[in-house]
Amino acid sequence: ILLKLKGVSSYTLLRTVRPALSVAFFSKSSNAAIPLAIQCLNKRKGCNPAVTNFSIPLCTTINMNACAGFILTTVLFVSMAYGVSYSPLALFAWIFIATIAAVGNAGVPMGCFLLSSALLASMDVPLAMMGVILPFYGLIDMLESAINVWSDTCVTAIVDKELRETVISSELELEVI
Repeated sequence: ILLKLKGVSSYTLLRTVRPALSVAFFSKSSNAAIPLAIQCLNKRKGCNPAVTNFSIPLCTTINMNACAGFILTTVLFVSMAYGVSYSPLALFAWIFIATIAAVGNAGVPMGCFLLSSALLASMDVPLAMMGVILPFYGLIDMLESAINVWSDTCVTAIVDKELRETVISSELELEVI
């Protein structure tokens, strides 16, 4: 929806960054896809290299949407399965905690799983239920990495488009003066 509101074609962007998404998916690592994401946006989409060289590494570090979602749902699911209950305020706090934890997560395979386990261990919740999630986590991790790279490329494409429009607008104002 944000891409549509900003006038960026999601289909064109998806076709453009598909190689980077494939690397992220099969390597289970957002960091492994950085060079290819930058190359796809620069060469195939025509984004400004100054924007992509700044935005993609920054987004890869702090824009871990899928990881935050996994941490939140996993911690809540496992802890509630062991009888922990949460107030509405505590649930809101967990959204913040999961977001901050995802920012601190390394873009490597199983990073979110280990962070979730650490958070559960700090709450003295048994980790046996994590063993139920583990067999499926390989696929979940692949999807997380691809989603994270997709969101990074979306942010970069929007920033590039907005910056171009700002520069063109400024140049037109200078011509009028």
